[in-house]
Amino acid sequence: MGCVLQSTEEKQVTKVDWMLSSGEPAQDEYVLYYYADLNVSVGRFQNRAWLVGDISRHDGSLLLQDVQEADQGNYTCEMRLKRESLVFKKIVVLHVLPQEPKEFTVHVGDSTRMGCVFQSTDKKQVTRVDWIFSSGEPAKEEAVLRYHHKLKIPVGSPQNWGNFQNQGRFQNRVNLLGDISQNDGSIMLQGVKESDRGTYTCTIHLGNLVFRKTIVLHVIQEEYQNQKWRGFLAKGSIF
Repeated sequence: MGCVLQSTEEKQVTKVDWMLSSGEPAQDEYVLYYYADLNVSVGRFQNRAWLVGDISRHDGSLLLQDVQEADQGNYTCEMRLKRESLVFKKIVVLHVLPQEPKEFTVHVGDSTRMGCVFQSTDKKQVTRVDWIFSSGEPAKEEAVLRYHHKLKIPVGSPQNWGNFQNQGRFQNRVNLLGDISQNDGSIMLQGVKESDRGTYTCTIHLGNLVFRKTIVLHVIQEEYQNQKWRGFLAKGSIF
């Protein structure tokens, strides 16, 4: 969460406070404070909130890790400069969405959506999205999809894949489903095969920020196919 004071003055930042308001009376709580070269996260934010900005450049930006539903609300940053009575204040509104399933099961032949959305208040452009598949065996990672903001075609072209093993297996079966302008790198995998069973890792680059999500995909045969095969065997045994 960004908090930068644009100023030509060389005065030193003496204090930074981050507070959360959930919207309920008497529910305001401290998240983190910086004073005398010390930054301390407080209460339930301890070991989850970090001051990541460069204080010498009037940057008191905050990194909040392991975001929880209770973290939703208005975050207020207050910054004070040495020998200044004025206080710089910025409010960031954080919305927390329900977590999508990280592990699910599909049938052979089905299509499945794999979500990957970077929730951020930063207005920077997504520069890169990578989807990588791993079957669990060493040296068996494969590129599923790569997007780069300088490329006109986000998926599929062999020249865009780089040096990956089995580089063409997902070609023509994976589409970029999400809206990149909304930090959404979700994909659709079509015609699922048994060999698609494994771990899919999505990485989104937003400026110098990186978001990573891992999905485990289980693949099973259609039940009716198994029943049909058993029925065929049963008929064959009669004759």
